[in-house]
Amino acid sequence: MTADWEKYLREELKGMEKIVILGTGNALEADDAAGLYVASLLDSKLSRYQKSRIKVLRAYEFIDVYLKKIKRIRPTHLLIVDAVDLKKKPGTIMVERIEIENKRKKKIGNEFSNFLEKLSNEAASKIYIIGLQPERLDFGHPITPVMKEACRQVADFFTTLIPRKPE
Repeated sequence: MTADWEKYLREELKGMEKIVILGTGNALEADDAAGLYVASLLDSKLSRYQKSRIKVLRAYEFIDVYLKKIKRIRPTHLLIVDAVDLKKKPGTIMVERIEIENKRKKKIGNEFSNFLEKLSNEAASKIYIIGLQPERLDFGHPITPVMKEACRQVADFFTTLIPRKPE
């Protein structure tokens, strides 16, 4: 059975030409590494052809540094994958389109808000956040099994989005 987030994202990505998936987080803080883990899984799972349409970047905690790289790629869609406190069960996945004009109304961190503002001024990408509910964020602990499974679901979604080779 397809999850709601998958149906929503598949519909939103119709007509896409090039996607950038930006994995963010802190690799030393357990489930905060979710975005980085998804990026790592995609690097190993995507075929060369799929990688020509899906560019995967690991931003760690410094997403602002990737602004020029994203602008150079000129994606039709930018998807930011990160651990987000959704106040839900650990491993829950949420996808939301970020409307730049409404960003001030949302509770987005200052650095992230500045990044989105700069990006919106210079790129025509549709921007989405894929949030994964963390179970634990303790320093020095590995990513939890429930978060690994959620990350695998996100990575598997992208590996089926585009055929492995040209048709």
